[in-house]
Amino acid sequence: MITNDLFYFFIKGLFVAVHFRWLPLLLLLTTLPLAMPLWAKPLQYHLKGLDSELEKNVEAYLDALPPAEPDRLRMMEPNIRKAVSDGLMALGYYSPSLALSINPEKENRITIEVTPGNPVTLRTINIQLTGDAQHDKAFKKLIKSLPWQEGDVLNHNTYESVKSEMTDLALSRGYFDAKMSEHSIKVYPAQRAADIDIHLDSGVRYRFGDIRYGSMTPATQRLLNQMVNFKTGKPYKAIKLSKLNRDFSLTGYFNQIDIRPLRDQAVNHHVPIHIGVSPKTAHELETGVGFSTDEGPRVSLSWNKPWFNEKGHSISNDFKISQVNTELTSRYTIPAGNPLREYYTLEGGYQQTRLDDTDSELLSGSVHRWVKRPESWDRDVFFRVEYEDYIQADKSGSSLLLIPGVAFNRREVKGRDGLDPKSGQVHNLKMELSSTSWGSDTSFIKLWGRSKWLTTLADKHRFIGRIEQGAIQVESVNKLPPSIRFFTGGDQSIRGYSYESISPKDTNNKLTGAKYMTVTSIEYNYEFVEKWRLATFLDAGTATNDYKDPWKLGAGLGIRWVTPVGPLKLDLAWAISEPGTPWLIHFSMGPDL
Repeated sequence: MITNDLFYFFIKGLFVAVHFRWLPLLLLLTTLPLAMPLWAKPLQYHLKGLDSELEKNVEAYLDALPPAEPDRLRMMEPNIRKAVSDGLMALGYYSPSLALSINPEKENRITIEVTPGNPVTLRTINIQLTGDAQHDKAFKKLIKSLPWQEGDVLNHNTYESVKSEMTDLALSRGYFDAKMSEHSIKVYPAQRAADIDIHLDSGVRYRFGDIRYGSMTPATQRLLNQMVNFKTGKPYKAIKLSKLNRDFSLTGYFNQIDIRPLRDQAVNHHVPIHIGVSPKTAHELETGVGFSTDEGPRVSLSWNKPWFNEKGHSISNDFKISQVNTELTSRYTIPAGNPLREYYTLEGGYQQTRLDDTDSELLSGSVHRWVKRPESWDRDVFFRVEYEDYIQADKSGSSLLLIPGVAFNRREVKGRDGLDPKSGQVHNLKMELSSTSWGSDTSFIKLWGRSKWLTTLADKHRFIGRIEQGAIQVESVNKLPPSIRFFTGGDQSIRGYSYESISPKDTNNKLTGAKYMTVTSIEYNYEFVEKWRLATFLDAGTATNDYKDPWKLGAGLGIRWVTPVGPLKLDLAWAISEPGTPWLIHFSMGPDL
Protein backbone atom coordinates (compact mmCIF):
# COMPACT_ATOMS: atom_id res chain seq x y z
CA MET A 1 0.00 0.00 0.00
CA ILE A 2 1.24 3.47 -0.88
CA THR A 3 0.89 5.92 2.00
CA ASN A 4 -0.26 9.51 1.55
CA ASP A 5 3.27 10.76 2.17
CA LEU A 6 4.73 8.49 -0.48
CA PHE A 7 2.06 9.53 -2.96
CA TYR A 8 2.81 13.19 -2.25
CA PHE A 9 6.56 12.78 -2.92
CA PHE A 10 5.85 10.79 -6.11
CA ILE A 11 3.61 13.56 -7.52
CA LYS A 12 6.12 16.21 -6.53
CA GLY A 13 8.98 14.32 -8.19
CA LEU A 14 6.92 13.96 -11.36
CA PHE A 15 6.26 17.71 -11.39
CA VAL A 16 10.01 18.45 -11.01
CA ALA A 17 10.87 16.07 -13.83
CA VAL A 18 8.35 17.73 -16.16
CA HIS A 19 9.50 21.20 -15.11
CA PHE A 20 13.10 20.36 -16.05
CA ARG A 21 12.09 18.50 -19.23
CA TRP A 22 13.24 15.14 -17.92
CA LEU A 23 9.88 13.52 -18.57
CA PRO A 24 11.08 11.45 -21.62
CA LEU A 25 13.94 10.06 -19.61
CA LEU A 26 11.68 9.37 -16.64
CA LEU A 27 9.15 7.53 -18.80
CA LEU A 28 11.92 5.48 -20.42
CA LEU A 29 13.33 4.44 -17.07
CA THR A 30 9.92 3.50 -15.70
CA THR A 31 8.74 1.53 -18.74
CA LEU A 32 12.03 -0.10 -19.85
CA PRO A 33 11.80 -3.07 -17.46
CA LEU A 34 8.26 -3.81 -18.75
CA ALA A 35 8.88 -3.21 -22.47
CA MET A 36 12.45 -4.53 -23.02
CA PRO A 37 12.45 -8.06 -24.49
CA LEU A 38 15.28 -10.48 -24.16
CA TRP A 39 17.88 -9.49 -26.78
CA ALA A 40 18.03 -12.11 -29.48
CA LYS A 41 21.29 -13.12 -31.09
CA PRO A 42 21.51 -12.45 -34.85
CA LEU A 43 21.27 -15.28 -37.34
CA GLN A 44 24.37 -17.35 -37.99
CA TYR A 45 24.83 -19.37 -41.17
CA HIS A 46 26.37 -22.82 -41.41
CA LEU A 47 27.08 -24.13 -44.91
CA LYS A 48 27.21 -27.80 -45.84
CA GLY A 49 28.03 -29.53 -49.10
CA LEU A 50 30.56 -27.06 -50.57
CA ASP A 51 34.29 -27.26 -51.13
CA SER A 52 36.51 -24.64 -49.51
CA GLU A 53 36.61 -22.22 -52.46
CA LEU A 54 32.85 -22.20 -52.99
CA GLU A 55 32.18 -22.02 -49.26
CA LYS A 56 34.48 -19.06 -48.82
CA ASN A 57 32.85 -17.17 -51.68
CA VAL A 58 29.28 -17.87 -50.48
CA GLU A 59 30.22 -16.83 -46.93
CA ALA A 60 31.40 -13.47 -48.30
CA TYR A 61 27.95 -12.91 -49.86
CA LEU A 62 26.15 -13.98 -46.67
CA ASP A 63 28.31 -11.69 -44.56
CA ALA A 64 27.08 -8.78 -46.68
CA LEU A 65 23.49 -9.37 -45.54
CA PRO A 66 22.17 -7.10 -42.77
CA PRO A 67 22.00 -8.69 -39.29
CA ALA A 68 18.64 -10.32 -38.62
CA GLU A 69 17.01 -12.01 -35.64
CA PRO A 70 15.58 -15.56 -35.81
CA ASP A 71 11.96 -14.36 -35.82
CA ARG A 72 12.67 -12.63 -39.16
CA LEU A 73 13.90 -15.80 -40.88
CA ARG A 74 10.81 -16.15 -43.06
CA MET A 75 11.21 -12.56 -44.24
CA MET A 76 14.97 -13.00 -44.78
CA GLU A 77 14.83 -16.38 -46.52
CA PRO A 78 14.57 -14.96 -50.10
CA ASN A 79 17.60 -12.75 -49.44
CA ILE A 80 19.54 -15.69 -47.99
CA ARG A 81 18.78 -17.88 -50.97
CA LYS A 82 19.76 -15.09 -53.37
CA ALA A 83 23.06 -14.48 -51.55
CA VAL A 84 23.95 -18.19 -51.74
CA SER A 85 22.96 -18.38 -55.42
CA ASP A 86 24.92 -15.24 -56.29
CA GLY A 87 27.99 -16.56 -54.51
CA LEU A 88 27.79 -19.80 -56.48
CA MET A 89 27.07 -18.14 -59.82
CA ALA A 90 30.14 -15.95 -59.43
CA LEU A 91 32.19 -19.15 -59.64
CA GLY A 92 30.17 -20.73 -62.44
CA TYR A 93 27.48 -22.76 -60.60
CA TYR A 94 24.09 -21.70 -61.95
CA SER A 95 21.87 -24.66 -60.96
CA PRO A 96 22.19 -25.24 -57.21
CA SER A 97 19.61 -26.68 -54.86
CA LEU A 98 19.26 -25.30 -51.33
CA ALA A 99 17.64 -26.45 -48.09
CA LEU A 100 17.44 -24.26 -44.96
CA SER A 101 16.89 -25.63 -41.48
CA ILE A 102 17.03 -24.22 -37.96
CA ASN A 103 19.21 -25.86 -35.34
CA PRO A 104 16.78 -26.93 -32.55
CA GLU A 105 19.40 -26.27 -29.86
CA LYS A 106 20.46 -22.89 -31.24
CA GLU A 107 17.56 -21.05 -32.82
CA ASN A 108 19.84 -18.40 -34.32
CA ARG A 109 21.96 -20.99 -36.20
CA ILE A 110 20.72 -21.68 -39.75
CA THR A 111 22.08 -24.70 -41.60
CA ILE A 112 22.15 -24.30 -45.38
CA GLU A 113 22.62 -27.54 -47.24
CA VAL A 114 23.80 -26.86 -50.78
CA THR A 115 24.09 -29.10 -53.79
CA PRO A 116 25.97 -26.89 -56.26
CA GLY A 117 25.18 -28.99 -59.33
CA ASN A 118 27.30 -29.05 -62.47
CA PRO A 119 29.25 -25.90 -63.33
CA VAL A 120 29.03 -23.77 -66.44
CA THR A 121 32.20 -24.00 -68.55
CA LEU A 122 33.68 -21.64 -71.11
CA ARG A 123 32.63 -22.62 -74.59
CA THR A 124 34.20 -19.73 -76.49
CA ILE A 125 36.57 -16.92 -75.53
CA ASN A 126 36.68 -14.12 -78.05
CA ILE A 127 39.17 -11.31 -77.33
CA GLN A 128 39.69 -8.68 -80.00
CA LEU A 129 42.09 -5.76 -80.13
CA THR A 130 41.75 -2.88 -82.55
CA GLY A 131 43.87 0.23 -82.79
CA ASP A 132 47.61 0.45 -82.16
CA ALA A 133 47.43 -2.10 -79.32
CA GLN A 134 46.96 -4.96 -81.78
CA HIS A 135 50.65 -4.56 -82.71
CA ASP A 136 51.86 -4.05 -79.11
CA LYS A 137 53.98 -6.91 -77.78
CA ALA A 138 52.87 -6.16 -74.21
CA PHE A 139 49.24 -6.86 -75.13
CA LYS A 140 50.15 -10.01 -77.03
CA LYS A 141 52.03 -11.22 -73.95
CA LEU A 142 49.09 -10.38 -71.69
CA ILE A 143 46.52 -12.20 -73.82
CA LYS A 144 48.80 -15.22 -74.14
CA SER A 145 49.16 -15.43 -70.35
CA LEU A 146 45.50 -14.94 -69.41
CA PRO A 147 44.41 -17.40 -66.67
CA TRP A 148 41.68 -19.15 -68.65
CA GLN A 149 41.03 -21.32 -71.67
CA GLU A 150 38.07 -22.94 -73.32
CA GLY A 151 36.67 -25.75 -71.15
CA ASP A 152 37.50 -24.02 -67.83
CA VAL A 153 34.78 -23.39 -65.27
CA LEU A 154 33.32 -19.91 -65.61
CA ASN A 155 34.64 -17.50 -62.99
CA HIS A 156 33.17 -13.99 -62.99
CA ASN A 157 36.01 -12.69 -60.80
CA THR A 158 38.54 -13.79 -63.41
CA TYR A 159 36.51 -12.11 -66.12
CA GLU A 160 36.48 -8.81 -64.20
CA SER A 161 40.20 -9.02 -63.42
CA VAL A 162 41.01 -9.62 -67.11
CA LYS A 163 39.05 -6.52 -68.09
CA SER A 164 40.87 -4.51 -65.41
CA GLU A 165 44.28 -5.79 -66.53
CA MET A 166 43.59 -4.85 -70.13
CA THR A 167 42.33 -1.38 -69.17
CA ASP A 168 45.25 -0.76 -66.79
CA LEU A 169 47.77 -1.90 -69.39
CA ALA A 170 46.22 0.42 -71.96
CA LEU A 171 46.51 3.44 -69.66
CA SER A 172 50.05 2.57 -68.54
CA ARG A 173 51.22 2.36 -72.17
CA GLY A 174 49.64 5.55 -73.41
CA TYR A 175 46.36 4.41 -74.96
CA PHE A 176 44.48 7.23 -73.32
CA ASP A 177 41.48 6.97 -75.68
CA ALA A 178 41.05 3.22 -75.15
CA LYS A 179 37.55 1.88 -74.51
CA MET A 180 35.81 -1.45 -74.20
CA SER A 181 33.46 -1.39 -77.18
CA GLU A 182 32.12 -4.79 -76.11
CA HIS A 183 32.42 -6.88 -72.98
CA SER A 184 29.91 -9.58 -72.15
CA ILE A 185 29.37 -13.04 -70.72
CA LYS A 186 26.51 -14.99 -72.27
CA VAL A 187 25.50 -17.88 -70.02
CA TYR A 188 23.38 -20.85 -71.11
CA PRO A 189 22.66 -22.76 -67.88
CA ALA A 190 20.71 -25.55 -69.61
CA GLN A 191 23.72 -26.21 -71.85
CA ARG A 192 26.16 -25.56 -69.00
CA ALA A 193 28.05 -23.25 -71.36
CA ALA A 194 29.20 -19.64 -71.45
CA ASP A 195 30.59 -17.41 -74.20
CA ILE A 196 32.89 -14.47 -73.43
CA ASP A 197 33.37 -11.52 -75.75
CA ILE A 198 35.82 -8.69 -75.03
CA HIS A 199 36.67 -6.05 -77.60
CA LEU A 200 39.19 -3.37 -76.67
CA ASP A 201 39.50 -0.46 -79.07
CA SER A 202 42.78 1.09 -77.97
CA GLY A 203 42.87 3.97 -80.41
CA VAL A 204 46.20 5.67 -81.10
CA ARG A 205 49.09 5.23 -78.68
CA TYR A 206 50.23 8.57 -77.29
CA ARG A 207 53.87 9.60 -77.22
CA PHE A 208 55.98 11.63 -74.84
CA GLY A 209 55.69 15.33 -75.55
CA ASP A 210 57.83 18.18 -74.30
CA ILE A 211 58.82 18.55 -70.65
CA ARG A 212 57.21 21.43 -68.79
CA TYR A 213 59.14 22.28 -65.67
CA GLY A 214 57.58 23.96 -62.69
CA SER A 215 59.08 26.99 -61.02
CA MET A 216 62.86 26.40 -60.89
CA THR A 217 66.12 27.94 -62.11
CA PRO A 218 67.74 27.01 -65.43
CA ALA A 219 70.60 25.34 -63.51
CA THR A 220 68.16 23.06 -61.69
CA GLN A 221 66.43 22.22 -64.99
CA ARG A 222 69.80 21.21 -66.48
CA LEU A 223 70.45 18.99 -63.45
CA LEU A 224 67.07 17.27 -63.75
CA ASN A 225 67.50 16.89 -67.51
CA GLN A 226 70.47 14.63 -66.79
CA MET A 227 68.11 12.22 -65.03
CA VAL A 228 65.20 12.20 -67.50
CA ASN A 229 64.83 8.65 -68.83
CA PHE A 230 62.60 9.26 -71.86
CA LYS A 231 62.81 11.15 -75.14
CA THR A 232 60.20 13.34 -76.78
CA GLY A 233 58.44 11.43 -79.54
CA LYS A 234 58.96 7.97 -78.04
CA PRO A 235 55.90 5.86 -77.10
CA TYR A 236 54.50 6.71 -73.67
CA LYS A 237 55.21 4.34 -70.76
CA ALA A 238 53.95 5.14 -67.26
CA ILE A 239 56.67 2.94 -65.75
CA LYS A 240 59.29 5.42 -66.95
CA LEU A 241 57.64 8.22 -65.00
CA SER A 242 57.42 6.00 -61.92
CA LYS A 243 61.12 5.17 -62.17
CA LEU A 244 61.99 8.84 -62.71
CA ASN A 245 60.02 9.74 -59.59
CA ARG A 246 61.93 7.10 -57.64
CA ASP A 247 65.29 8.31 -58.97
CA PHE A 248 64.49 11.89 -57.98
CA SER A 249 63.65 10.62 -54.50
CA LEU A 250 66.89 8.62 -54.22
CA THR A 251 68.98 11.76 -54.73
CA GLY A 252 67.78 13.03 -51.35
CA TYR A 253 67.46 16.51 -52.88
CA PHE A 254 63.71 17.05 -52.70
CA ASN A 255 60.87 17.38 -50.19
CA GLN A 256 58.18 17.06 -52.86
CA ILE A 257 58.19 15.60 -56.35
CA ASP A 258 55.42 16.03 -58.91
CA ILE A 259 55.74 14.15 -62.20
CA ARG A 260 52.63 13.56 -64.30
CA PRO A 261 51.33 13.54 -67.88
CA LEU A 262 49.24 16.53 -68.93
CA ARG A 263 46.70 14.51 -70.89
CA ASP A 264 44.29 17.41 -71.40
CA GLN A 265 47.06 19.40 -73.10
CA ALA A 266 48.09 16.71 -75.59
CA VAL A 267 48.57 17.81 -79.20
CA ASN A 268 48.67 15.36 -82.11
CA HIS A 269 48.79 12.49 -79.61
CA HIS A 270 51.91 13.90 -77.91
CA VAL A 271 51.33 14.35 -74.19
CA PRO A 272 53.42 16.95 -72.30
CA ILE A 273 55.08 15.85 -69.05
CA HIS A 274 55.00 18.12 -65.99
CA ILE A 275 58.00 17.99 -63.64
CA GLY A 276 57.93 19.97 -60.44
CA VAL A 277 60.15 19.65 -57.35
CA SER A 278 60.60 21.30 -54.00
CA PRO A 279 64.29 21.12 -52.90
CA LYS A 280 65.36 20.31 -49.34
CA THR A 281 66.91 23.61 -48.35
CA ALA A 282 66.92 22.97 -44.60
CA HIS A 283 69.78 21.39 -42.70
CA GLU A 284 69.34 17.78 -41.54
CA LEU A 285 70.64 16.54 -38.23
CA GLU A 286 70.65 12.89 -37.22
CA THR A 287 71.94 11.16 -34.10
CA GLY A 288 72.42 7.48 -33.37
CA VAL A 289 73.46 5.09 -30.65
CA GLY A 290 74.67 1.56 -31.30
CA PHE A 291 76.71 -1.31 -30.01
CA SER A 292 78.84 -4.09 -31.43
CA THR A 293 81.38 -6.35 -29.80
CA ASP A 294 84.03 -5.13 -32.26
CA GLU A 295 83.83 -1.52 -31.13
CA GLY A 296 81.61 -1.60 -28.04
CA PRO A 297 79.06 1.16 -27.54
CA ARG A 298 79.17 3.96 -30.08
CA VAL A 299 77.53 7.30 -30.69
CA SER A 300 77.14 9.00 -34.05
CA LEU A 301 76.09 12.43 -35.24
CA SER A 302 75.39 13.43 -38.84
CA TRP A 303 74.82 16.89 -40.24
CA ASN A 304 73.78 17.13 -43.89
CA LYS A 305 72.67 19.75 -46.34
CA PRO A 306 71.28 17.79 -49.32
CA TRP A 307 70.62 20.85 -51.47
CA PHE A 308 73.55 23.23 -51.10
CA ASN A 309 72.90 25.09 -54.34
CA GLU A 310 70.81 24.98 -57.52
CA LYS A 311 73.43 22.80 -59.27
CA GLY A 312 72.78 19.91 -56.91
CA HIS A 313 75.90 20.21 -54.74
CA SER A 314 75.54 18.69 -51.27
CA ILE A 315 77.44 18.51 -48.00
CA SER A 316 77.54 15.76 -45.40
CA ASN A 317 79.43 15.53 -42.12
CA ASP A 318 79.68 12.49 -39.87
CA PHE A 319 81.07 12.15 -36.36
CA LYS A 320 81.42 8.73 -34.71
CA ILE A 321 82.94 7.79 -31.42
CA SER A 322 83.43 4.39 -29.78
CA GLN A 323 85.82 2.92 -27.25
CA VAL A 324 88.34 2.11 -30.02
CA ASN A 325 87.72 4.75 -32.71
CA THR A 326 86.98 8.44 -33.02
CA GLU A 327 86.18 9.53 -36.54
CA LEU A 328 85.20 12.80 -38.20
CA THR A 329 84.48 12.91 -41.93
CA SER A 330 83.30 15.72 -44.21
CA ARG A 331 82.18 15.20 -47.79
CA TYR A 332 81.29 17.65 -50.55
CA THR A 333 79.50 16.13 -53.58
CA ILE A 334 79.39 17.65 -57.07
CA PRO A 335 77.27 16.05 -59.82
CA ALA A 336 79.14 15.28 -63.06
CA GLY A 337 76.04 14.28 -65.02
CA ASN A 338 73.21 12.21 -63.57
CA PRO A 339 73.72 12.84 -59.82
CA LEU A 340 72.81 9.21 -59.04
CA ARG A 341 75.32 7.82 -61.51
CA GLU A 342 78.24 10.22 -61.94
CA TYR A 343 79.69 12.64 -59.44
CA TYR A 344 82.80 13.90 -57.70
CA THR A 345 83.35 13.90 -53.96
CA LEU A 346 85.87 15.95 -52.01
CA GLU A 347 86.53 14.35 -48.64
CA GLY A 348 88.45 15.24 -45.53
CA GLY A 349 88.72 13.44 -42.24
CA TYR A 350 90.34 12.73 -38.93
CA GLN A 351 90.55 9.30 -37.30
CA GLN A 352 91.94 8.31 -33.93
CA THR A 353 92.43 4.62 -33.10
CA ARG A 354 93.18 3.15 -29.66
CA LEU A 355 93.08 -0.63 -30.04
CA ASP A 356 95.27 -3.31 -28.49
CA ASP A 357 98.83 -2.45 -29.61
CA THR A 358 97.80 0.32 -32.03
CA ASP A 359 97.76 4.00 -31.17
CA SER A 360 97.18 6.12 -34.25
CA GLU A 361 96.03 9.55 -35.40
CA LEU A 362 95.25 9.94 -39.08
CA LEU A 363 94.49 13.05 -41.14
CA SER A 364 93.33 12.55 -44.72
CA GLY A 365 92.01 14.39 -47.76
CA SER A 366 90.87 12.90 -51.04
CA VAL A 367 89.09 13.49 -54.32
CA HIS A 368 86.93 10.77 -55.92
CA ARG A 369 85.35 10.37 -59.34
CA TRP A 370 82.39 7.99 -59.09
CA VAL A 371 80.67 6.21 -61.95
CA LYS A 372 77.79 3.96 -60.92
CA ARG A 373 76.12 1.50 -63.26
CA PRO A 374 72.98 -0.42 -62.24
CA GLU A 375 73.34 -4.19 -62.75
CA SER A 376 77.07 -3.71 -63.33
CA TRP A 377 80.24 -2.52 -61.57
CA ASP A 378 80.52 0.81 -59.79
CA ARG A 379 83.89 2.51 -60.22
CA ASP A 380 85.69 4.90 -57.87
CA VAL A 381 88.89 6.50 -59.11
CA PHE A 382 90.54 8.46 -56.30
CA PHE A 383 93.60 10.30 -55.09
CA ARG A 384 94.17 10.43 -51.34
CA VAL A 385 96.69 12.24 -49.15
CA GLU A 386 97.28 10.89 -45.62
CA TYR A 387 99.37 11.91 -42.68
CA GLU A 388 99.49 9.41 -39.83
CA ASP A 389 101.23 9.68 -36.48
CA TYR A 390 101.33 6.29 -34.74
CA ILE A 391 102.71 3.79 -32.28
CA GLN A 392 102.43 0.14 -33.37
CA ALA A 393 103.68 -2.41 -30.88
CA ASP A 394 106.91 -0.81 -29.56
CA LYS A 395 107.66 1.25 -32.66
CA SER A 396 106.53 4.78 -33.26
CA GLY A 397 106.63 6.85 -36.40
CA SER A 398 104.88 9.18 -38.77
CA SER A 399 104.01 8.77 -42.40
CA LEU A 400 103.01 10.99 -45.33
CA LEU A 401 101.44 9.11 -48.23
CA LEU A 402 100.10 10.25 -51.61
CA ILE A 403 97.89 7.40 -52.82
CA PRO A 404 96.17 7.14 -56.19
CA GLY A 405 93.86 4.18 -56.56
CA VAL A 406 90.75 2.62 -58.02
CA ALA A 407 87.93 0.58 -56.49
CA PHE A 408 85.21 -1.54 -58.10
CA ASN A 409 82.04 -2.60 -56.35
CA ARG A 410 79.05 -4.67 -57.42
CA ARG A 411 75.95 -5.66 -55.47
CA GLU A 412 73.08 -7.79 -56.70
CA VAL A 413 70.23 -8.80 -54.42
CA LYS A 414 66.92 -10.54 -55.08
CA GLY A 415 63.73 -11.00 -53.09
CA ARG A 416 62.36 -9.37 -49.95
CA ASP A 417 64.27 -6.10 -49.66
CA GLY A 418 67.78 -4.74 -49.54
CA LEU A 419 68.02 -5.12 -45.78
CA ASP A 420 67.12 -8.82 -45.81
CA PRO A 421 67.57 -10.24 -49.33
CA LYS A 422 66.66 -13.79 -50.25
CA SER A 423 69.68 -14.25 -52.52
CA GLY A 424 72.46 -12.23 -54.05
CA GLN A 425 76.13 -11.43 -54.12
CA VAL A 426 78.50 -8.59 -53.30
CA HIS A 427 81.98 -8.06 -54.72
CA ASN A 428 84.54 -5.41 -53.71
CA LEU A 429 87.96 -4.81 -55.26
CA LYS A 430 90.49 -2.09 -54.48
CA MET A 431 94.00 -1.22 -55.63
CA GLU A 432 96.15 1.49 -54.01
CA LEU A 433 99.61 2.70 -55.00
CA SER A 434 102.26 4.77 -53.30
CA SER A 435 105.76 5.75 -54.38
CA THR A 436 108.60 7.82 -53.03
CA SER A 437 109.05 9.15 -56.58
CA TRP A 438 105.98 11.41 -56.16
CA GLY A 439 106.58 12.41 -52.55
CA SER A 440 105.32 9.53 -50.39
CA ASP A 441 107.44 8.32 -47.48
CA THR A 442 106.93 4.66 -48.55
CA SER A 443 106.45 2.81 -51.83
CA PHE A 444 103.91 0.01 -51.96
CA ILE A 445 101.16 -1.65 -53.97
CA LYS A 446 98.13 -2.80 -52.03
CA LEU A 447 95.44 -5.11 -53.42
CA TRP A 448 92.32 -6.15 -51.55
CA GLY A 449 89.16 -7.98 -52.50
CA ARG A 450 86.10 -9.52 -50.87
CA SER A 451 83.13 -11.53 -52.14
CA LYS A 452 79.98 -12.67 -50.37
CA TRP A 453 77.23 -14.95 -51.65
CA LEU A 454 73.79 -15.64 -50.26
CA THR A 455 71.21 -18.20 -51.32
CA THR A 456 67.96 -19.45 -49.77
CA LEU A 457 66.51 -22.91 -50.32
CA ALA A 458 62.87 -23.83 -49.62
CA ASP A 459 62.35 -20.39 -47.98
CA LYS A 460 63.82 -21.52 -44.64
CA HIS A 461 67.37 -22.70 -45.37
CA ARG A 462 69.84 -19.88 -45.88
CA PHE A 463 73.53 -20.24 -46.83
CA ILE A 464 76.09 -17.42 -46.68
CA GLY A 465 79.63 -17.73 -48.02
CA ARG A 466 82.41 -15.19 -47.76
CA ILE A 467 86.03 -14.93 -48.92
CA GLU A 468 88.45 -12.05 -48.40
CA GLN A 469 92.00 -11.61 -49.65
CA GLY A 470 94.57 -8.87 -49.28
CA ALA A 471 98.21 -8.43 -50.23
CA ILE A 472 100.77 -5.62 -50.01
CA GLN A 473 103.97 -5.48 -52.01
CA VAL A 474 106.36 -3.55 -49.78
CA GLU A 475 109.97 -3.84 -48.66
CA SER A 476 109.05 -4.15 -44.97
CA VAL A 477 105.73 -4.05 -43.17
CA ASN A 478 107.35 -1.83 -40.52
CA LYS A 479 107.56 0.96 -43.11
CA LEU A 480 103.77 1.07 -43.38
CA PRO A 481 101.49 3.02 -41.03
CA PRO A 482 98.93 0.84 -39.15
CA SER A 483 96.03 2.01 -41.34
CA ILE A 484 97.64 0.32 -44.37
CA ARG A 485 98.67 -2.98 -42.69
CA PHE A 486 96.35 -5.99 -42.40
CA PHE A 487 94.74 -7.20 -39.19
CA THR A 488 91.79 -9.55 -38.87
CA GLY A 489 89.44 -11.08 -36.32
CA GLY A 490 86.04 -9.94 -35.04
CA ASP A 491 82.36 -9.82 -35.98
CA GLN A 492 82.92 -9.34 -39.71
CA SER A 493 85.91 -11.65 -40.21
CA ILE A 494 86.83 -14.49 -37.83
CA ARG A 495 84.42 -14.86 -34.95
CA GLY A 496 85.70 -16.20 -31.64
CA TYR A 497 88.55 -13.67 -31.77
CA SER A 498 88.60 -10.05 -30.71
CA TYR A 499 88.43 -7.23 -33.25
CA GLU A 500 91.65 -7.10 -35.34
CA SER A 501 93.48 -9.28 -32.81
CA ILE A 502 94.97 -11.65 -35.41
CA SER A 503 98.35 -10.58 -36.81
CA PRO A 504 102.01 -11.47 -36.54
CA LYS A 505 103.58 -10.52 -33.20
CA ASP A 506 106.99 -9.17 -32.20
CA THR A 507 109.33 -10.56 -29.57
CA ASN A 508 107.26 -8.85 -26.87
CA ASN A 509 104.11 -10.62 -28.08
CA LYS A 510 102.61 -7.41 -29.47
CA LEU A 511 100.67 -7.17 -32.73
CA THR A 512 102.62 -5.76 -35.66
CA GLY A 513 100.20 -6.01 -38.58
CA ALA A 514 100.78 -8.01 -41.76
CA LYS A 515 101.44 -7.87 -45.50
CA TYR A 516 98.89 -10.55 -46.34
CA MET A 517 95.43 -11.50 -45.14
CA THR A 518 93.03 -14.32 -46.04
CA VAL A 519 89.60 -15.03 -44.53
CA THR A 520 86.92 -17.54 -45.50
CA SER A 521 83.55 -18.24 -43.90
CA ILE A 522 80.49 -20.43 -44.35
CA GLU A 523 77.24 -19.91 -42.44
CA TYR A 524 73.90 -21.71 -42.36
CA ASN A 525 70.64 -20.15 -41.10
CA TYR A 526 67.35 -21.91 -40.40
CA GLU A 527 64.16 -19.86 -40.03
CA PHE A 528 62.28 -21.65 -37.24
CA VAL A 529 59.72 -18.85 -36.76
CA GLU A 530 58.94 -15.96 -39.07
CA LYS A 531 61.64 -13.27 -38.66
CA TRP A 532 63.74 -15.54 -36.39
CA ARG A 533 66.65 -17.73 -37.51
CA LEU A 534 69.10 -20.08 -35.87
CA ALA A 535 72.66 -19.94 -37.23
CA THR A 536 75.78 -22.05 -37.23
CA PHE A 537 79.08 -21.01 -38.81
CA LEU A 538 82.75 -21.78 -39.39
CA ASP A 539 85.31 -19.01 -40.01
CA ALA A 540 88.96 -19.47 -40.91
CA GLY A 541 91.79 -17.15 -41.85
CA THR A 542 95.05 -15.46 -41.05
CA ALA A 543 96.99 -12.21 -41.24
CA THR A 544 100.60 -13.04 -41.99
CA ASN A 545 103.83 -11.93 -43.60
CA ASP A 546 104.76 -15.29 -45.14
CA TYR A 547 101.82 -17.72 -44.70
CA LYS A 548 103.94 -19.83 -42.35
CA ASP A 549 101.69 -18.94 -39.41
CA PRO A 550 98.91 -21.42 -38.59
CA TRP A 551 95.41 -20.38 -39.61
CA LYS A 552 92.90 -19.40 -36.98
CA LEU A 553 89.57 -21.23 -36.80
CA GLY A 554 86.39 -19.93 -35.20
CA ALA A 555 83.05 -21.74 -34.99
CA GLY A 556 79.81 -21.27 -33.16
CA LEU A 557 76.08 -20.83 -32.96
CA GLY A 558 73.90 -17.77 -33.25
CA ILE A 559 70.44 -16.32 -33.55
CA ARG A 560 69.11 -13.75 -36.01
CA TRP A 561 66.14 -11.43 -35.55
CA VAL A 562 64.99 -9.67 -38.72
CA THR A 563 63.91 -6.11 -37.88
CA PRO A 564 62.77 -3.25 -40.16
CA VAL A 565 66.28 -1.77 -39.96
CA GLY A 566 68.09 -5.03 -40.72
CA PRO A 567 68.93 -8.29 -38.93
CA LEU A 568 70.17 -8.23 -35.36
CA LYS A 569 72.84 -10.91 -34.90
CA LEU A 570 73.94 -12.56 -31.68
CA ASP A 571 76.69 -15.21 -31.91
CA LEU A 572 78.47 -17.45 -29.42
CA ALA A 573 81.81 -18.32 -31.02
CA TRP A 574 84.73 -20.49 -29.94
CA ALA A 575 88.36 -19.84 -30.92
CA ILE A 576 89.08 -23.43 -31.87
CA SER A 577 92.75 -22.82 -32.65
CA GLU A 578 93.58 -21.39 -29.22
CA PRO A 579 94.57 -23.40 -26.11
CA GLY A 580 91.52 -24.05 -23.94
CA THR A 581 89.18 -23.02 -26.80
CA PRO A 582 88.11 -19.66 -25.34
CA TRP A 583 84.79 -18.19 -26.41
CA LEU A 584 83.37 -14.79 -27.17
CA ILE A 585 79.89 -13.34 -27.65
CA HIS A 586 79.52 -11.27 -30.82
CA PHE A 587 76.68 -8.82 -31.34
CA SER A 588 76.19 -6.87 -34.54
CA MET A 589 73.51 -5.51 -36.81
CA GLY A 590 73.12 -4.98 -40.53
CA PRO A 591 72.28 -6.73 -43.79
CA ASP A 592 74.09 -9.91 -44.84
CA LEU A 593 74.95 -8.37 -48.22
